[in-house]
Amino acid sequence: MNYLLGLLTIIICLGSTVFAQSALTSTQAYEYLQNERGRARKTQAGADKPPMDSLKKAEQILQAALTYYHRPDVQELAKGDESLFYRKSDISFDLARIQAKLGNTEAAVQTLIYPLSGKFAPAYAGYMDELAEFTSVRQSPILAPLLAKAHASERLFNSTALKTPYKPNISEDEKVAGLSKLWSEAKYNFAYFDHIPDVDWDKLYLDYLPKIRASRSTVEYMRVLQSFCAQLHDGHTDVWANDLTLVDSTSRQPPIWPVLVDNKVLVQEVRSDSLEKTGIRPMLEIVSIDGLPVHEYADRFVRPYQSGSTPQNVNVATYTYRLLRGPKDKPVAITFREPSGKTFSRLLPRTGYSKLKPSPAFNFRILPGNVAYVQLNNFENDQALNGFKAAFDSIATTNALILDVRLNGGGDSGYGWNVLGYLTDKPMQTGSYSSRLYSPLRRARGETIVFEPVESGNGGWPANGQKLYTKPVVVLTSGRTFSAAEDFAVVFDAMKRGTIIGEPTGGSTGQPLVFSLPGGVMARVCTKRDMYPDGTEWNAKGIQPAVFVKPIASDWQSGRDTVLEAALNHLGVKEPVVTKKKSKK
Repeated sequence: MNYLLGLLTIIICLGSTVFAQSALTSTQAYEYLQNERGRARKTQAGADKPPMDSLKKAEQILQAALTYYHRPDVQELAKGDESLFYRKSDISFDLARIQAKLGNTEAAVQTLIYPLSGKFAPAYAGYMDELAEFTSVRQSPILAPLLAKAHASERLFNSTALKTPYKPNISEDEKVAGLSKLWSEAKYNFAYFDHIPDVDWDKLYLDYLPKIRASRSTVEYMRVLQSFCAQLHDGHTDVWANDLTLVDSTSRQPPIWPVLVDNKVLVQEVRSDSLEKTGIRPMLEIVSIDGLPVHEYADRFVRPYQSGSTPQNVNVATYTYRLLRGPKDKPVAITFREPSGKTFSRLLPRTGYSKLKPSPAFNFRILPGNVAYVQLNNFENDQALNGFKAAFDSIATTNALILDVRLNGGGDSGYGWNVLGYLTDKPMQTGSYSSRLYSPLRRARGETIVFEPVESGNGGWPANGQKLYTKPVVVLTSGRTFSAAEDFAVVFDAMKRGTIIGEPTGGSTGQPLVFSLPGGVMARVCTKRDMYPDGTEWNAKGIQPAVFVKPIASDWQSGRDTVLEAALNHLGVKEPVVTKKKSKK
């Protein structure tokens, strides 16, 4: 092979960074194209009306990305990778937006033909309806038939007829339609009916019709939907308020994050300095809420509406995320108990707090024994990954690494897998997946529900390729470890790269189908079954730690992190570590 030609096939340029690989993988090509899309967005600096030179630079970046996409080796990879294949549609849509902003309507029209001709045309047509830059483009006679077809397809499942706005009390017909929509979407799309074999979904629908008709407000109607949805027992299947007025009526809370430890409800985080100055700080116990013992309050007003996959998942939803939620204009009365036993009460507004402390996505420090301790607190964006990248040279000099995802509720799985790419020099298996394959013809023939494999992860997520950490590794998990953070734990476990220590994870991930319901309400239904690469199911169980450590309240309140101590002991470090400040009396 000609040297220069060979070199071109193994060098991938990401901005100014060059990664040498033995062969281009579909994941690398996908990431390159996504990075180029991000680079094009950054040139516009988030401005509503970017300067012309910035738009032209973005146009050049996206045109170059399409040229890259059409390289023969990338085209070959795209045949076997849907995510990579559909980058052309996304890049084309991005490019058309730039062309429209530049006033090049004819160019934008031609560019849009491709994405409006594919199976995601309804989504692109919907975006076009919302974006002002496409006002003149939408009038094109060339695009008119494509847009009409896309809108007709979208109406079949997402008609705006069932996306009615919030009112204090929507009509009975709207309420019944909302229940019916939720029932039907779950009936045909929910991935885990076999996990609830005793549930007769049609009978449950009939049981809930009188309840939905009896609701006296939109808030009550939403609660009935949440209770109905909770019968599916899945962490990625739920109902929530989308309209801001409805959110204000149901879902505001003071900036306090509780946690259930050893059957006690303790304050884990206080994100307001003003609250902390009044004596409300981590390690206090919450004894009662609005005059009721805390567990009674939770069981009456919170737990019945949580659709969780496991007991730990329901507990996290009940006590951490939603315990203190309520109407914006109704303060919540909380009685706290200090470690000394002294109690005090506060009437706390649910809104009006300024200068809230952010929860960092990434933390890093060196522990005794030269052990790197890294918190990856969410994968909602690239902050945790970028923090890890920036700290890696320091991490590389340590004797062992602890990756803590106990507070990580998920986000984009790719961020976590890219962190794991520093721990191996081999591609990582990311799991096996399946979804229901519904066929009216097969149903008419009497066939049962069929699951088809989708997006098999056995092709591998690439290793970092340049930097490698070879020392011992421990991952810490809890019931709050959820969704994409569990995808992280699955890959780490399957890699056999180290030990998972702590408590079982929440037990739920998957691709939810999101849809609107009448009255400013949204819902989602889990459509994908996620398993270990070998097919082992973990949904409704959680990822099981190799070393089980359950914190107890007295240790937790004294500032001892027994899970972290267990990890250090596992790594041969015996020194105790106090990780939290003690609550002042």
